Amino acid sequence: MECRQLPGMPRERLMEAGAQALSDADLIAVLVAPGSRRLPGEAMARRLLAECGPVRRLATRRAGELAGIPGVGSARACRIVAALELGRRAAEQHEPGALVGGAADVHLRWARLTTEPEETFVAIGVNSRNRVVGEWVVARGWESGVNLTPRQVFTLLVKEAVTRVIFVHNHPSGDPGPSAEDLRFTRRLIDAAKCLDIRVLDHVIVASGGHVSLRLHGAPDLEFA
Repeated sequence: MECRQLPGMPRERLMEAGAQALSDADLIAVLVAPGSRRLPGEAMARRLLAECGPVRRLATRRAGELAGIPGVGSARACRIVAALELGRRAAEQHEPGALVGGAADVHLRWARLTTEPEETFVAIGVNSRNRVVGEWVVARGWESGVNLTPRQVFTLLVKEAVTRVIFVHNHPSGDPGPSAEDLRFTRRLIDAAKCLDIRVLDHVIVASGGHVSLRLHGAPDLEFA
């Protein structure tokens, strides 16, 4: 949908008509305003979109990368990354207490991951009735993987007092089929969970092409609880 252009500076238009009325460039201009002496906020916003691509791609950039774009600097880069992360977290928030009856529910609950350009690993804590008690994005990586260890995963889960967990991650390629590394890492997660008396109920892979439950996948050495 094309945003209607209103007169005035982006911040004034936001106050008058709301954020929905602003273009992507206008919203970025609000974040980086007033810009620099050589590069005003609106021109800086256009440069960011020209160099990084659409907002979806901009959201994958690290603060250090954005800071390296001439005229942006670390302070503006941090504001942009923080704003995008807040928006992403807001989109990921779900009502607690929902029943997760199987992999299809996990896929529906985290359908947004199927269009993400980078791999994202999520832990869903559930109670004895399989109702959600908490959800955490543990790590984000790149198009073909994520750098993560069982220690990182279970440090979070122990801190949150989780005793039953379902893991989910996406495949940006669109193919939900598990890779050899997916199976190896899931095996490590299950082994680590046993030592901590945490029950791993499933590991679900979601993608634009569907979803796969590793519990039902048939790998003989994956002993889910």
